[in-house]
Amino acid sequence: MRKTTRYHSDRFRLNNQLMWPVLGVVFLSPFAFGSTKPSFWLLWSALLSLCGTILFARMALSGARFRIAPRNLMVLFGLFSVLGAYMAFQVLPLGSLAPSVSTVADPTTRIALNTISLTPHDTILALMRWANYGLLFFLVLQMTSNPQRARVFINLVYWAIVIHAVVGLLFLLQFGDTILGIPKWKYFGSAMGGFINRNSYATFLAFGSVIGINLMIERMTETNLGKGDSSLFGRYLGKGGVVIIGLGWVVLVMTLIATNSRMGVFAACCGMIASVLMALAKRTAGTNRIAIWTFLLLIPAIVGLGIIGYGTTFIERVGDVDAAADVRMQLYQQVVTMIEARPFLGFGGNSFEYAYPLFHQAPVSVDLVWDKAHSTYLALWAEYGLVFGSIPMLIVATILFQLSAAYLKVPGQDMLLRSGIGVILVGAVHSLVDFSLEIEAVTFAFVVIVATAWARRFELGNTGYGTVP
Repeated sequence: MRKTTRYHSDRFRLNNQLMWPVLGVVFLSPFAFGSTKPSFWLLWSALLSLCGTILFARMALSGARFRIAPRNLMVLFGLFSVLGAYMAFQVLPLGSLAPSVSTVADPTTRIALNTISLTPHDTILALMRWANYGLLFFLVLQMTSNPQRARVFINLVYWAIVIHAVVGLLFLLQFGDTILGIPKWKYFGSAMGGFINRNSYATFLAFGSVIGINLMIERMTETNLGKGDSSLFGRYLGKGGVVIIGLGWVVLVMTLIATNSRMGVFAACCGMIASVLMALAKRTAGTNRIAIWTFLLLIPAIVGLGIIGYGTTFIERVGDVDAAADVRMQLYQQVVTMIEARPFLGFGGNSFEYAYPLFHQAPVSVDLVWDKAHSTYLALWAEYGLVFGSIPMLIVATILFQLSAAYLKVPGQDMLLRSGIGVILVGAVHSLVDFSLEIEAVTFAFVVIVATAWARRFELGNTGYGTVP
């Protein structure tokens, strides 16, 4: 018995220690232009790999078991591994398996390649990032399998995103409309924080806004505060009270408006409203349903105030949505042509930037560099084909189904499950017309929030709150 306790104690301390470098990656990666460059991919890969090595080594030396073992992730791990294996397959010297391609400039000339991927070195980098996301997911599962640590972790993630919102507003309004002091070359008048794309920054903030709403709902609906202050004052004005969380949430929403990202604001509203509706769907005894109903009025009210204060450019961009939609549809038509050229094999992971010029023609503007498909779904199909490119969507859909099923079965409210579902909704909606989840810093935030929710789902399944699928 004493030996088992020591093993559990080792695991507890280890997960407490590893939580901080993981939070450091989530917090620091957006400052590096959203970590869009290979040097930062390698940096975060090295740090996460070190964390993974320490975790597996110390668990093995102590003889402790993972609270969420790889065998508990067979479906997700299987799907994840299949896509990883296909990325590796794309860089093998098997180019003869893929049809040669031509350019719109000279359709008679066929381009033959030694590999399926047009840019095998970039596909290797894509594989590295894919492995990073899987390792990060597993690390967070171990840390957040402890319910108390999970809530501390999600609170820290929330306030980290709030800090990025404050930084974005400061450099927009007080430091000359720059990116961390560096002069902008585009997106003038838009809050960007440390990112180089306003839409990616908006998605990152939208994740925080969803967490904020759910933290406030939890504070209003929780019936057992443990050591917390259960008085009306403590619930709303005390440490971690609704008002304190709400101030951070208001900053997030205001900064979100200041990004001038139309779809970012819409996706955030979808995630926040869905969270409120899920909370209302639970008729838990003692729940202040009137207070929760007020969020359905508060969300559009705060968004409206943000538009009044910071939304001049945002309103102009909303008025131009028809013209922007026409441009996007023209781009999407050409991306579909790309997919039709290689429907099963794709052009290689991370190769869109180099493959699309082979199909680029009027009416899509030739004055701009189209290095992204502006739709993550189309980008996946273009790079990996219709079968393998659908695997990330299948993974996320599986997790969404599991979280939703767990939330239906849990007898009361659950902030972590709602946060995971809301964040998935934000990512799914914004990915229809943008590439935010192709930016590593945004994906890091997405992965840690969803992993925390999945760990909660696993915990509920083990504690008899119903058989969770």
